[in-house]
Amino acid sequence: MRFVGAASLLSLFVLGWVVAGWCGLHQDEALFLKAIDDPAGCAFSMFQGKVALMTMAYVGTLKAALYVPYLKLVSLSPFAVRLPLLFALVAIAGLSLRFWLGFGSVSAVALTAILFIAHPLFVLPIVMDWGPVGLQLLLSTLLLYAVSRNSLLWAGLLAGLMVWDKAVAIWALAAVVASAAIFYPARLRGFFHWRVLVGFLLGAAPYLYFRWKVPRALGDLRTELAPAELWPKVLAARHSLDGSAMLGLLFPVDPPPTPYGIVMSVVLLAVAGLALRRRLPAFFWAATAFALGAMMLTGGAGGSIHHHLLVWPLLAAAACSTLVALPQPRWAVAIAGAFLAYSQLTAWIPYFQAAAHGPRREWTDVTTQVALDLARPGACPGGVFALDWGFTDNLIALGRGRYRVQMAADDWWRADLPPEQRARAAARAADPQACLLEWADGPPYFTGVRAAADAALRERPSRVFLDRRRRPMIRLFGPA
Repeated sequence: MRFVGAASLLSLFVLGWVVAGWCGLHQDEALFLKAIDDPAGCAFSMFQGKVALMTMAYVGTLKAALYVPYLKLVSLSPFAVRLPLLFALVAIAGLSLRFWLGFGSVSAVALTAILFIAHPLFVLPIVMDWGPVGLQLLLSTLLLYAVSRNSLLWAGLLAGLMVWDKAVAIWALAAVVASAAIFYPARLRGFFHWRVLVGFLLGAAPYLYFRWKVPRALGDLRTELAPAELWPKVLAARHSLDGSAMLGLLFPVDPPPTPYGIVMSVVLLAVAGLALRRRLPAFFWAATAFALGAMMLTGGAGGSIHHHLLVWPLLAAAACSTLVALPQPRWAVAIAGAFLAYSQLTAWIPYFQAAAHGPRREWTDVTTQVALDLARPGACPGGVFALDWGFTDNLIALGRGRYRVQMAADDWWRADLPPEQRARAAARAADPQACLLEWADGPPYFTGVRAAADAALRERPSRVFLDRRRRPMIRLFGPA
């Protein structure tokens, strides 16, 4: 059995290795490196801008801190950024298997692994960690394992680190506490043991300090029910579950017909888990429902793939504990395993087919070529400016301090820029010593900056970078 488990984890690593080479470095995937390359530009920095505690108001710098020693050993590339996540992927899967085995059924663990660990929406968002969710899932899986071993200090520390890493972890943490209050009220006191509280304060200290110093940091985050957002969030959650949600994000293709096998399997397990009237399955299903409900109630958030994935450890534990409680004749396990394996294969095939034609522009591998060009001595003496979203943080990360990239105007997302911003964008576009970047494969995401710079760009020499499939991707306006 150990051989089968080791072989499965090795296969998962190989799969992650393959998909890690599909795409270039995404803008948001590189955002955490800003805490290393430009700590003063992060949401909250200390020591005269030399150390950042928060990259954004709800995203901490824990991942960046872990990468600091690693980046001293490797040359940065998209694959180098993803390699630690490959090991995190295997670690999350291995810890999950170990946790599920505590429920008492090898066959139930095997079915749960096919259903969740082999799922595209488990592998892809962790390897291409643009959410980011990889570290969050590793911490939450370790937390479940620590709670099962009654390691109170470690449980509190891991919960605190989750909050610092990404404040939306409160969705899952609050859901677990609420579900425990219903199904395990006698054990609820353990959640407030002094060891748990001390560990939590230690882990969450950077975030708590930030909130104390900047109390209005999350003032724009709405927590009321937004009816107009509810149904789109439900649909997005369904597409996350059936495995199709990330296809259109990674590749310029239309999603295939919705595969219902995985969705129906989870729905049937949820119904069975509630019908069994067993505390453990009910606890995990309730915690999953509470976490999803919290996402639905949060205005302006909670509808993205990387948000849905945060409930994966709870959802998988709910499914596994339900399967353990169900009758498991060998013929039924074999049929269920074959059906789930077929469903996962059906979900994966469109990704491999689309990968042969290349990713969407924001995942293009051309950014690596552009980074090498910008890093040439004296390539852009007037600075490097982006005319659209999609190549600032990723190019800065790939350049490792040899150049800086900034938006040509501060209000870059506006279709109509304020007069002073239009003038700034036009002046930068007219600077003969500056370099400017835009997408070459179609219209911009945001039109305001490009429109302001249009007149000056007509007089500028430019060249287009092609991806490995000879498609035009990025246009560079260089010095005259």
